[in-house]
Amino acid sequence: MISYELVLSSAILLVIMLTGNLNLTVNTESQRAIWYVLPLLPIFIIFFIGSVAETNRAPFDLAEAESELVSGFMTEHAAVVFVFFFLAEYGSIVLMCILTSILFLGGYLLINNLEIFNINIFDCIHFIIIYNPIFVEDFNLYWKYYYIYTEYFLKNSIVDGLFYGLSLGLKSSILIFIFIWVRASFPRIRFDQLMAFCWTVLLPILFALIVLIPCILYSYNIFPANISLL
Repeated sequence: MISYELVLSSAILLVIMLTGNLNLTVNTESQRAIWYVLPLLPIFIIFFIGSVAETNRAPFDLAEAESELVSGFMTEHAAVVFVFFFLAEYGSIVLMCILTSILFLGGYLLINNLEIFNINIFDCIHFIIIYNPIFVEDFNLYWKYYYIYTEYFLKNSIVDGLFYGLSLGLKSSILIFIFIWVRASFPRIRFDQLMAFCWTVLLPILFALIVLIPCILYSYNIFPANISLL
């Protein structure tokens, strides 16, 4: 649906205004202060609605209303070829959920990567070990070795990549669950309602935000400097 592609591209444009870069890694690293889902919550909701419409999921599955109509591939194909069509459909859902996670939910960043929660657990353990008189010398020595080995393990690049991958996968899985939840919760709308909702509701709101957000950035002189964060 071309109209909802315009919704998606406009929402991405607003995110680019905040990051000043088309690199998805830079976009993710720029969210260490705060995830964009909080300051850009209306844009996140609009982007998610556009993603549901773009992937032809209920209540926007008007291209092939599989609960009422008979699609061509459902009658002409079977077995592996039939599965490929659904793999393509659900693959597009996974792709849109990953893109949404990167743009608005911090991508691979964990909660403790946010600067507002940036409390170094190793510094806390080190402070307790050094300045607590309860620890006897042997016990203190044990905790020092435990501190060193634990810090080395958690700061290992392999473990770091594992946690980053799990973080992105968890966020994407939650969004996929919401996709299925929306499908089971809302009835399908008519085609004229679909077009009217896009052209008279979503796009005017996005155009207003496209004007508002640059004005706010200019007023507070916080335009991104387009400096690489890597």
